[in-house]
Amino acid sequence: MATAPVIHGYKDQVLPVKMAVGLGSPRAVGLVLPGAAYTQDRPLLVATREVFVAQGAECLLSERYYGMDKALAALTGEERDLCIATDSGALGRAAFAQAAGRPVWLAGKSIGTTALAHAIKQLPDLAAFPSAWLTPLWKDDLVYRAIEAMGARALVLIGKADPQWDQALADKLAKKKVTVVAVDGADHGMTVAGDKATTDLVVTDLRARLATLLAPA
Repeated sequence: MATAPVIHGYKDQVLPVKMAVGLGSPRAVGLVLPGAAYTQDRPLLVATREVFVAQGAECLLSERYYGMDKALAALTGEERDLCIATDSGALGRAAFAQAAGRPVWLAGKSIGTTALAHAIKQLPDLAAFPSAWLTPLWKDDLVYRAIEAMGARALVLIGKADPQWDQALADKLAKKKVTVVAVDGADHGMTVAGDKATTDLVVTDLRARLATLLAPA
C-alpha cells in the first residue's frame, strides 16, 4: 500500500486512511467509505476497491468505523451528525485535491453512503463523477437527493430484505436514470440466507457493473 495523505476530521482527529494503487499512472482517484462495522476487508468493499484499481484509480480507503470505535459509537444526535459531516468533507476534499483535475470515483456502504452525501453537499463538483451506493441509507433525504443528483452516474445495490428497501424510492430513482440493482432475499450485508451461490453472484455482478460504469467513454 502507498502512503496515504494525512487528513484531519472531527475535532482535528487524524482519520485512519489507507491507499490502494495499481500499476502505471492512475487516471482517477477512488474514495471508498465503509459501513459502521462493515470494514474494508468485507466482500462488497474488496470488490469495489479491486475494480477501482483495475480501472486505473489510486484509492483512498477510509477506516473510520463509527460503530466499532467506542468514542464514536457513543456520539448521538447533532454531535454524531457533525462528526460524520466533518470527516466526510475532509475525506472528499482530500480526494479532490489528490485528483488534481482527474475524475474522483466514489463508493460508500451503508453509513458510508451518508458520508458520501455529506461530502457531495460540501463539494458539489463530486456529483459529476461515477458513484456506487451499496445498501444506501436512502430513506434519509440527504442520501436520496445525492443519489438522485447523480442520475446515470450512480449505481445502487440493495437487498429486498434490507430494512432500507423501498420500492417507491427505487422507482423514482429509475426515472432519473439511476441504475438500481435490487436482490431478492438479500439483507443489509447483501447476504442471502442459506444461499451462498446467490450471495457470491451479488459480488460478481457488482464487479461487472462497476467496470462498465467506470470504463472510458
